[in-house]
Amino acid sequence: MNSDTGEGRFAGMYDLAFNPVLKHVHQRIVQLMKNYECQSIVDLGSGTGALARVLTKNGFSVTGIDASSQMIAVAREKSPDSIRFIHADINSINHADMMFDAANISLVLHPNSAETITKIVMKAKNLIKPDGVIFITDYGNGTGFSGKIASGLMQMIESFTREDHRRNYFSFMKLKGIHMFSSWHELSVIENYHYFHGALQTIIVKFEKK
Repeated sequence: MNSDTGEGRFAGMYDLAFNPVLKHVHQRIVQLMKNYECQSIVDLGSGTGALARVLTKNGFSVTGIDASSQMIAVAREKSPDSIRFIHADINSINHADMMFDAANISLVLHPNSAETITKIVMKAKNLIKPDGVIFITDYGNGTGFSGKIASGLMQMIESFTREDHRRNYFSFMKLKGIHMFSSWHELSVIENYHYFHGALQTIIVKFEKK
């Protein structure tokens, strides 16, 4: 997760660097959330609030949560007051008074250990209604020549991150990246969307009712 000693230091440059690349991804997520008739969204690891702002413009009620005070500061500065931003570690959130139609987790999992990834996804489960859905966007394995080039470029970018982020990224990819969730117990992958020939993907998942 973001921290004030890590990605948070570059909060002011995030939108300039990544929004042009992620614009299509954000548009896809908006359409998918409309398809599932979601109204209230919790954006876990909301960063500078770029996706939260796009969702709000499309009529969704959004709460963003991020561990970085710098990211939250930029998000609040750039966003309308209708978006609620919470500065907190995702796993420390008390969900007793919050229940959403959907949770979004975009490019948040790969910098974390397998144990923390599990905790984040389970926290998402606890923050949504019993019939809610979880949208996860993260790295996959690119297919074909173009996909392998895209995956290689993303690996190159990740190679320049801080040591723990880099280590967790390579561990994430050894676990087949976003495809790891297809083997999770009680978790069903409903839909899967590819960008950059599969190097980046969005999956929609639901926990099976007991």
